[in-house]
Amino acid sequence: MHQTTKEKWALGSLLLNTFLTLIKFIFALYTGSLALMAEAIHSFSDLVVSLISLVSVKISALKAKEFPYGLYKIENIAAVIISLFLFFTAYEILKEAFFSEEERQVKNIEYAVAVMVIAMISTFIYSRFELKAAKKLNSPTLEADAQHIWADFLSSVIVIVGLIGVYLGYPIDKYAAAVVSLFIIHSGWEILVNGIKSLLDVSLNKEDIEKIKRIIYEYPIVVDVKSIRGRSAGSYKFIELELLLHNYGMRETHKIVDEIEEKIKKEILNVESVVIHYEPARQEGLRLAVLVDEKKEEVKDFNSAKKAVIVDVSKDYKVYKNFEIDLPEDEFGKGNLLSKMNIDVIVSKQHPENFKTRWVLTKAGVVVWETEKDKFEEAVEEVIKSWKEYNKGDA
Repeated sequence: MHQTTKEKWALGSLLLNTFLTLIKFIFALYTGSLALMAEAIHSFSDLVVSLISLVSVKISALKAKEFPYGLYKIENIAAVIISLFLFFTAYEILKEAFFSEEERQVKNIEYAVAVMVIAMISTFIYSRFELKAAKKLNSPTLEADAQHIWADFLSSVIVIVGLIGVYLGYPIDKYAAAVVSLFIIHSGWEILVNGIKSLLDVSLNKEDIEKIKRIIYEYPIVVDVKSIRGRSAGSYKFIELELLLHNYGMRETHKIVDEIEEKIKKEILNVESVVIHYEPARQEGLRLAVLVDEKKEEVKDFNSAKKAVIVDVSKDYKVYKNFEIDLPEDEFGKGNLLSKMNIDVIVSKQHPENFKTRWVLTKAGVVVWETEKDKFEEAVEEVIKSWKEYNKGDA
């Protein structure tokens, strides 16, 4: 949809510049106006630029085996080329204004002015609408083309002032030309800098990065955002994320990561791809949740447990009793709560009876350790001893 719209605007620019070039050449010959002839040549340069814009927009959408990421940067290359045309235009205006040795001999000046008024109105209207479309579509080529057409509007004003000045005997056109040339150079410089930045893979703007962070942190699974990298190529954005996630099950984690990707694409304009690398928040050590009674002394099952004591065990088997939590009354509520707390092992008198509880724990990658020990400390020691034996065998 966006691609088709961009092509329509680029084609419209081509048709407009073709019309302006023809009408200016015809009336430049009819009136003998050198200014109008120079403006016709200027419009012809716009015609060439519009042709580049149209071709670049067409090519940028193509993908091939040699270019698996697309040819989006052709738009940025075209924008750089257009900026050079803007510099050339400014140079030609200054040259015409201050170094031309020929005096302007104009006949039928009213026709020359009428043609320039038509050119001025048409370029003003088209450049404003194209610039608005370029912002909406995030297209650097259309923006560059709109700026170039705007420069054509300004040069039309210069020619009209010059024609009126010649008619009244006041050669003020060269001073106006100098002022407008500075505006054209400024526009060209902005387009050139933005185009080169994209070609060099400059980072996304701060607004996009902050918005991405807000989207990511809406998901409780996210512990931290390790890095956000992004770049622009043509109208499109490519994003790479490194996330630290709670230890959910593989399927559940993959599903949530897909949701994050889709939401970023939906809420940020023109995102072509989002690559997410994620890793568990804790890759070493072990986290236990021991189901206990009200006094936190005796081990209970999923039905009778009132609390859960969260215990972290370091890779060298040191035990850190972190905190305790009150558990919901129902079995599924307990399992669902613990499945979201980055738990590796739940220590219980027996496995949960409820199928939904077993399923939610399995999806989160949580192991239920069924123990015959009654005391909290003994149950923890049992798990650690087994883990030590496992690590020895693995080594």
